[in-house]
Amino acid sequence: HVAAAIVWAVKPQLFGAAAEPIQAWVGGALHLSVMAGIRSESIVAATGSERVVRAMPNTPALIGQGIAGLYARPAVSGDERATVERLLRPTGQTLWVEREDDLDAVTALSGSGPAYFFFFVEAMMAAAIDMGLTAEQGRRLALATCAGAAGLGLASDESPTTLRERVTSKGGTTHAAITSMQGDAVDAAIRRAVLAAQRRAAELGREFG
Repeated sequence: HVAAAIVWAVKPQLFGAAAEPIQAWVGGALHLSVMAGIRSESIVAATGSERVVRAMPNTPALIGQGIAGLYARPAVSGDERATVERLLRPTGQTLWVEREDDLDAVTALSGSGPAYFFFFVEAMMAAAIDMGLTAEQGRRLALATCAGAAGLGLASDESPTTLRERVTSKGGTTHAAITSMQGDAVDAAIRRAVLAAQRRAAELGREFG
């Protein structure tokens, strides 16, 4: 039977071996790839189909709270885009990008982003212990606060800067914390980290093709 749609979710280095035996049956199919580093032209070459969508999900998809960046080759129809969105809806939100290279930025921001968040939570937990709280108290406070702040940001039309400034009274506790982080150039460090992830995503794309 000829497949109508194929979802590719194998390790990038195994893609060629996985595609070869079924090539005769998938040339007319819609191909959705969640493989990191395999560019759409490589999927076209391996399958014979120009109808390729690449997706970059993240781990909160496991609880239906993820967001997946999507790129479609020109041959993909509007109906097929809608099909991809339906397939991914149980995992959370979707965001289309116009250029395939933009998926490297998506990878750096949201694909790797949950790890940045947990890194920050780890630091907050360590600070909680320094202040005499338990690790579990620090974990609950940090996670609930970050989740609540994210929910507030999603629900609000105001910018993150405005929301931050609403909490930051001059001379207050939040002002002291923000001033300390600015003195340590935390914002610049975060930007450098995200750009490093983008560069590595591009390198992997060249390695796996």
